[in-house]
Amino acid sequence: MHPAFRMSLLILVSIVGILGLGSSTKALSAANDHLLSPDNPARVSAHSWMIKGFPNIGIVVGKRATLVVDTGLGTRNGQIVANAALGLSGKGQKLYLTTTHYHAEHASGDAGFPPGTIVIRPRVQQAEMEAEGQKLMDLFSSRSEQDKELLQGVQIKSADVLFDRSYSLDLGDVSVKLYWFGPAHTKGDELILVEPDNVLFSGDVIQNKVGPYFYCSECTPRTWLGVVNQVERLHPQIVVPDHSPPGDGSLIASERDFLANLQARADALKSEGKSASDAGVILAAEFAAKYQGWTGLNHIREAVRRAYSDSGTGTP
Repeated sequence: MHPAFRMSLLILVSIVGILGLGSSTKALSAANDHLLSPDNPARVSAHSWMIKGFPNIGIVVGKRATLVVDTGLGTRNGQIVANAALGLSGKGQKLYLTTTHYHAEHASGDAGFPPGTIVIRPRVQQAEMEAEGQKLMDLFSSRSEQDKELLQGVQIKSADVLFDRSYSLDLGDVSVKLYWFGPAHTKGDELILVEPDNVLFSGDVIQNKVGPYFYCSECTPRTWLGVVNQVERLHPQIVVPDHSPPGDGSLIASERDFLANLQARADALKSEGKSASDAGVILAAEFAAKYQGWTGLNHIREAVRRAYSDSGTGTP
């Protein structure tokens, strides 16, 4: 085993151990707190770090520049993230920011970053953010006083750099590739690969035992599966999701198999003449039994409805 790979795996095991908080009162309380911790980030690999929270934040540090992945909810969280990134960086380093998708906890904190920060996004994501971003911020603001306070005065901003399918970023001794593969959780999901470390910041596209949640009109099990198939070709060794613990590359195969099974079973029930409603009830029960230990399975009925309405054009 290559020494660098061995070190990455040891770091990953350590992180997973730290994240194993169980069902203690402290853990349940923390789950409702959307303010990120200013404590030191956990190291994922030689150049990659993670701040555990809502959501998990990625930081990639090179010799000349640093990339932050996601902002947290609102300006205050953005400041916490930016300060953590600057604390890991060398003096005077350039700071980049990218966002995995437009949802408020991922992209509404950019005002907390210092002047001169360069924001990079897929063109599709920026358009989706401008069309739908305020609705999500209003929704979060209605959920709790903390969320309302964190989002007070936040305005949607345009990225400094927009790309179509992929973008390469040189941080010095670290090369990072930013990808847009199509609609999955949202229309503009972005995935970030730290190439020398084989670390993938996977947003909501690849999670750790979390059922899919479809958040755009174009998002279906088939389109999400198509994105996962493209992600699999990147062959990452460590995967850092946004809302679940990190793991190894097997998380991609697990996500793919779940979606493929969902699509195949929906197709089979449709061919038998079952209605989308009836198929949703059947598959909700099937998947609850088959995928015990998974969360987010309450969206299976909606997933089936989308599978039924999907025309199936294009190649997954």
